[in-house]
Amino acid sequence: MIRSRDLGKVASVRRWTKAAIDCYQRGCVCESCFYSEFFQNSPQRCQMKATVLELVRVLGIPQNVEPLPGVMEEEVV
Repeated sequence: MIRSRDLGKVASVRRWTKAAIDCYQRGCVCESCFYSEFFQNSPQRCQMKATVLELVRVLGIPQNVEPLPGVMEEEVV
């Protein structure tokens, strides 16, 4: 179970933004993210993962958007 304090506070979400879609496509991995440099030396943490999770919960996955290759793929054993 994920507690809200683990992800921080999430503002109410209304629509998928380009930044949220980019984050979703990367599987919420901050590596190579536009914002990763901004938060690198900051006491604040990026809240985009929490936002993406809330968008998926409220609105569902973004339409006509696929995760990037190699992201969110299940391993076949």
